[in-house]
Amino acid sequence: MLQRSGLAIALILWVPCLTPSVVAQQPPAPASAQEEADHQALRDLRPAYEQAIRDNNIEMLRPHLHADFHGVMVTGRLVNSFDELQQFWRDIKNLIGEGGSYTTTLNPERSVIAGDLALARGTTDDVVVTSDGDEFRFTTMWSATLQRDGGAWKIRYVQGTMDPIANPFVREFSRRAVTRMSAAALLAGVIVGLAFGLIWQRRRTRRAGATR
Repeated sequence: MLQRSGLAIALILWVPCLTPSVVAQQPPAPASAQEEADHQALRDLRPAYEQAIRDNNIEMLRPHLHADFHGVMVTGRLVNSFDELQQFWRDIKNLIGEGGSYTTTLNPERSVIAGDLALARGTTDDVVVTSDGDEFRFTTMWSATLQRDGGAWKIRYVQGTMDPIANPFVREFSRRAVTRMSAAALLAGVIVGLAFGLIWQRRRTRRAGATR
């Protein structure tokens, strides 16, 4: 009896330890038809985004953005609407230069869907060719929150990040932005100087006429 009791106690203590490993080996439950359809709808957003970037046509993204869309771009710039997203893209294209190109390949991971919300993340492989013929290749990490709206998935929030130091694209375009700002400041200074010079010259002429 004691031996049987000891065996029973051992089994009671041992089975719970075995159960997690057995459960871990169980295959995940197959996704329902609706869930798989949702995943496919999310995957269908990929070619639309890639084409919008490749063709320099951000307007293609408007139907896929939520009315409350906002995000943080790879440069750290905050956008709170589609119009601000368009302006951000125009600024990037201005830095790249006329005739330059920007292409991207989306590498999404499988999204997490919870009711009418979906959490997506992944990376992009980006290639930028400037109007001067310089080529930059870099990787961006991104995450996004999507919400079902009227039966369709809409992007409500997105954030992109990249290495701010070991990244030739960031270094080069930061330098170009500073150079353009410096040139604009210099031009403004020249204009202001000419204006003050003209005003001073007119006052001097008037004073000279008044003393005669």
